[in-house]
Amino acid sequence: MLHRLASLLLVCLAALPLAAQSPDPGTALRDAARGGDLATVTALLDAGTPVDAPARHGQTALQFAAEAGRVDVVRLLLQRGANVDNEERFFGVTPLSAALGGGHRELALLLLERGARDVGSAIGEALEKKDEELLAAALKGGHLGHLDGLAWAAEARRRELPAFAGRIAAATPPRRARATKPLPAEEMARLAGRYDMRGGGQATVTATEDGLRLARPGAPEIALRPIAARAFETADGAAELSFGGRAGAIEFVTLNEAGTVTRMAPASGPMAEVAVAAVPAEAERPRAAARPWPQFRGPAASGNADGQGVPRTWSIASGANVRWKTPLPGLALSSPVIHGGRVFVTSATSAKGDRTFRTGLYGDGTSVDDLSEHVFSLHAFDAANGKLLWEREVFRGAPTVRRHLKSSLANATPATDGERVVVLFGSVGALAAFGVDGAPMWKQDVGVLDANDPQSGNAEWGHASSPVIHDGLVFVQGDRRRDSFLAAFRLADGRPAWRVARDEASTWATPNVLPGPKGPELVTNGHVIRGYDPKTGAVLWTLGPNSEVVVATPVIGDGVAYVTAGYPPVRPVYAIRGGHRGDLSLPEGERASAAIAWSHARGGTYLPSPLLYDGHLYTLNNNGVFACYREGDGTQLYQTRIGEAGTSFSASPIAADGALYLWSETGEVFVLKAGAKPELLHKNAMDEVVMATPAASDGLLVVRTLGHLVGLGEPVAPGTR
Repeated sequence: MLHRLASLLLVCLAALPLAAQSPDPGTALRDAARGGDLATVTALLDAGTPVDAPARHGQTALQFAAEAGRVDVVRLLLQRGANVDNEERFFGVTPLSAALGGGHRELALLLLERGARDVGSAIGEALEKKDEELLAAALKGGHLGHLDGLAWAAEARRRELPAFAGRIAAATPPRRARATKPLPAEEMARLAGRYDMRGGGQATVTATEDGLRLARPGAPEIALRPIAARAFETADGAAELSFGGRAGAIEFVTLNEAGTVTRMAPASGPMAEVAVAAVPAEAERPRAAARPWPQFRGPAASGNADGQGVPRTWSIASGANVRWKTPLPGLALSSPVIHGGRVFVTSATSAKGDRTFRTGLYGDGTSVDDLSEHVFSLHAFDAANGKLLWEREVFRGAPTVRRHLKSSLANATPATDGERVVVLFGSVGALAAFGVDGAPMWKQDVGVLDANDPQSGNAEWGHASSPVIHDGLVFVQGDRRRDSFLAAFRLADGRPAWRVARDEASTWATPNVLPGPKGPELVTNGHVIRGYDPKTGAVLWTLGPNSEVVVATPVIGDGVAYVTAGYPPVRPVYAIRGGHRGDLSLPEGERASAAIAWSHARGGTYLPSPLLYDGHLYTLNNNGVFACYREGDGTQLYQTRIGEAGTSFSASPIAADGALYLWSETGEVFVLKAGAKPELLHKNAMDEVVMATPAASDGLLVVRTLGHLVGLGEPVAPGTR
């Protein structure tokens, strides 16, 4: 149900740079409410702190207390006049939906008793749990609308709950037209467009002088007038069209016609068909000298494995092109790195043995409750046979932060210069270096990098940004709930070189180095994209707007940094030229400038990082939408969908010898021909979950699954490597 998704998504405010880093007088009140500190809440209110002091997106202390289940604090806030129906502006979560999303039924009953009007969230929960008391409380206040009542009664009948359907129908008021609330013409124009209807077909919404018109295949066109900011109704009140989405974005549309609900989503544009390429007998591809894969996504995070002899087909079941398969301890999503015939990976092993994990496309922000003792370790394997060469314990102890259902406490990929291997375990704040032979070299405490919700603090997802080695320095992007920073440490001995504060909350992106005409620039993705002087940490330039939650690592090519993100309110793709200074943000309506080679306001992707290869920029979204842009001017050459509906992707794509490799979470590997048309060459299977981006070097493709490290490669002739 939408109320459950919204309340769970309240935790996603983790990545918003809110009051956590500003002198907001309500921060202490919200923190105390979240933590259930009744005495502090009382003292702050007595001192004059406004009871509804809002965070950046309008969240108040009441919402955080409700989500955390702090009943005594909720009672006090309501007594002091807190708005029981406050709706924050990012997800539209109310105190009632926050309480229900947190699983706090008794608190939800209290909020309904105190007049909460968001009864739809409570009715949905009551139907799901078959909770007669909750349903009665939701209906008692008389806040159920006519069309909503018809829809909920129909839903109850669909669930074969006739008694619930009867009670809802009895509480449903007669139909009546609601008052018109005029909207600016530009706002109605923004809602106009094409929308894909669930189940097939496409609807068209057109703006008029006084409202909207909706046209659908096989149905009469209907006229609707505005009754709220993003809600429209027919003159007789028989149908309602409402628009919803995060941070004001339009992500879904709901049409309610006398209780019959049709759901729609903005049309994603034409999808090119993925052709099956004619694959002749494999010609021998030229092999270059062995090239290390020294960090996340290889050299300069490029994902480029040209000349390394990467296989295009394999079979885990038969063993074809499978050189070795080695079990891995614990749970980690960090990627492998390869250097000098060794493969390095990290892991976090729980004493509790909790390996709870869930793949797929979902908005559940739940954290896994495992704060048992963990062993955080670095492992080295022989690239030739997968045998363990050595393992080193970096940290042993109980973490103070949790992880997301689709995350781990060891997400950061190691980095190596061939002499040292640097590892970062953000969940315990450990940055350490070892020789490639396993000899300990140095260790630094960088502070716990708690990547979570800086407002409610109830959802923790796990740190992910990987260390980067450049010019004798190790860079760490430490974006977290409080006191975010960017820091450099000396590779030789671990001593701090510089550290600068960042006005960012949690991010998950790894920085990258752009060779600019005025010198190298350290590019970081974030709510604000920034370029830094890697020698001093001085900010060189900034760019916005960007998504509120960022994961993708910038990629570099020919003096341009390509940065993308795929979370509301904007999902941009930027091509940023090196050498410029100051605020590079484009004027509204502009797509390019001296500093920005090209950009798109939409099209950015959420989890996988983009891939720049052979004159094209490729982006892969976690829902399988795959797009190709011309590198020079940003023209989109195609977009398509990879895999069946519901297939999800987290690993970033890589390229090798004219082929693109896309790894689904369930272990399907799609090998596409690189170029301006989507053509499938092969489809392979790993037979396990794959979340980490693979590594490639010297004829070997190393894949980390949830349980194994797998070395894929064509057979090696005796006496050769």
